[in-house]
Amino acid sequence: MPSNKFLVVARKIAKRDSAVFDTLMEFEKTKEMRSKTRLNFTIDKTMAARFKKYCREHGYNMSAKVEQAMNKITGEQKS
Repeated sequence: MPSNKFLVVARKIAKRDSAVFDTLMEFEKTKEMRSKTRLNFTIDKTMAARFKKYCREHGYNMSAKVEQAMNKITGEQKS
C-alpha cells in the first residue's frame, strides 16, 4: 500500500477510534495503561461542597469514593 494511502487509512481509524489512540499515546509517554475514563456530572452545588469537604477531612480521594458508590449500586464489589 502506498504510504499516502496508508496515512489516509490510518487517519480515518485514528479519528474513528480516538479513545484507543489516546490510550496508546498515553502508554507511549508513561509506559502505563490507564483503565479509567473521565465522566462529567451535574450535581447539586451544596452536595458537591459537602462531599468535597468530607473527602478532604477524611483523606479520601473523591474519584475513588464515587467509584466505590458506583460499584455498590451496580453490585460489583471490587476488592
